[in-house]
Amino acid sequence: MKIRLKNVRIAFPAIAEKQAFGDGEPAYGARFIITPKSENAKLLSATFEEVAREQWKDKAPNILKQLREDKKMAYMEREYLNKEGSPYDGFADNYYLQTRNAKVQPGVFNKYNEPLTSKGDIERAIYGGCFVHAQVEVWAQDNQYGRRVNCTLLGVMFSGDGASFGGGSSSSSGDDFADLAASLPEAEDLV
Repeated sequence: MKIRLKNVRIAFPAIAEKQAFGDGEPAYGARFIITPKSENAKLLSATFEEVAREQWKDKAPNILKQLREDKKMAYMEREYLNKEGSPYDGFADNYYLQTRNAKVQPGVFNKYNEPLTSKGDIERAIYGGCFVHAQVEVWAQDNQYGRRVNCTLLGVMFSGDGASFGGGSSSSSGDDFADLAASLPEAEDLV
């Protein structure tokens, strides 16, 4: 089931090129920070339940409970923690959505809905900490690899700047150096 998240913060973007996370195969993807009780949280909760009901019918509530306990759900209503047990930057008191796309590079668009295709343009526009609109597809897995409810990243559109995770920012502007700039010479000084 395809859904669209609005103005959600992106973290760990692997959108310009595939990356391996842990022991997994390289893939495109990202994590999204979901504010509890937000419209995005309500949409994700309802979608994951609907997808589970379609797949497992009356057994869905029990299966979902087990998948949450086993962390086999792409949408987790808990903080995303590092190896030390502390939340990653931006994830404290928030939920998260984990997405991936092993087959196709997600569509990437600037705030004017113009496609971005070069690695450099994508990495400048979409950085960990910025806000995006994201289109994802939620689907149930029940095969020889086990049961899960997964989420495929289909596309992102930049919607606003945010504090960059990792201390950097997307780019610098001339305003950042205004107090250091030399005065331009007057026209008569050039003659």
